[in-house]
Amino acid sequence: MAFEIIIPSEKEAPGVADTFFAAMDINLLMHAQFPNTESKEFFRDWIFRDTMDHAQSVDKGVLVAHDSETGKIASFAKWNIQRQPRQQDEEEDDEEFPDFCRHQYIGPYAALTKNVTYLCTNPEFNCRGAASTLLRRVQAEAAKENAPVILEATINAVSFYQKLGFQIQEELNMMLPVRGSDEPTEFYEERVMVWRQD
Repeated sequence: MAFEIIIPSEKEAPGVADTFFAAMDINLLMHAQFPNTESKEFFRDWIFRDTMDHAQSVDKGVLVAHDSETGKIASFAKWNIQRQPRQQDEEEDDEEFPDFCRHQYIGPYAALTKNVTYLCTNPEFNCRGAASTLLRRVQAEAAKENAPVILEATINAVSFYQKLGFQIQEELNMMLPVRGSDEPTEFYEERVMVWRQD
């Protein structure tokens, strides 16, 4: 299967949101942060705006793996270019999301992951090379800048990233509610991983 690696246009940006929701449907944190239809629709619009911001900004980037057979976006990667450390108040992140989103689960996550690369792949395209192709492109861009690549990894993706040379740098551990509940009863963890050119 051949993937075309492109910077998404406004026309492709909704496909980035579709890919995110397909990839993250099984993710407990996403459902804790955006627990209802209203919050998910808000976040879908936010992803669209964020994608366009990444596509047009000089200090951010976004690439998609576009499946030429189906026309779907198989995978996407977004990143910030860290030429100098950024000073951003955590409260600014919270203010961006309305009250119907669960701030108690957005804040700690945003504090840990606000400057990381993230990668999502539609499960329909798992194990077909889209994610590794995108990540290698991001690594090549980072190597040109002599910069590290820092990313957020769900536990099931840690071994994939380790095969591409990433190492665990930090951990995120939280108690979260199961879908449809407000009571945090489930242990959840992610890793922040880093790759540096040798």
